[in-house]
Amino acid sequence: MRTFHELKTLSLRDYTKLSTPAADNLSLESPAINVVTNFESTRPLALELDVGINDALLMMKKAHVRSVIVMDDAEKFRGIISVSDLESRKVLSTAQSQGLRRDDLTIGDIMTPSEKLAGLSMQQISGSCIGDILKTLQDVGSQHMLVVKPEDLQICGIISASDIARKLHIPVSITERATSFREIVDVLYGSGAA
Repeated sequence: MRTFHELKTLSLRDYTKLSTPAADNLSLESPAINVVTNFESTRPLALELDVGINDALLMMKKAHVRSVIVMDDAEKFRGIISVSDLESRKVLSTAQSQGLRRDDLTIGDIMTPSEKLAGLSMQQISGSCIGDILKTLQDVGSQHMLVVKPEDLQICGIISASDIARKLHIPVSITERATSFREIVDVLYGSGAA
């Protein structure tokens, strides 16, 4: 067994500055990799499908995150839920259409399922700038873009419009787009209509 040694400590009496991340100098021309939350170095917050929406919202706010990965009980990726989703009109529409009380809904009822999410390969990210990513998010009408490794079908990261806005100190506007007639009807009349 390895023997461990105590390290010599330094007095902090003369230390007055904090290091700041290089990200403070980012621009739309900076490499896109700077806005990727890489799951290989940062484990994402993940919640299971059956977590109640109120509990999820509380956990996300305490963790200071705007979105989380949703997994099933077999640890398989199922989708993404965001604070915006949990605070949107979609919650009441879904409760009404399912004949449930708002408090009975789970994140599985509200999340954006994996089949409605888009991704970019890590190789695409490596050759892109932040402006390319922002344009892509705006064009597809999504707040999030998953980063994937197609060679082994792994989701290895996520890019968030809110992270780009925060890191670049700019306003970012994404208009979400309906991808089916059903979604258009839901937006216009609420989820219970048809």
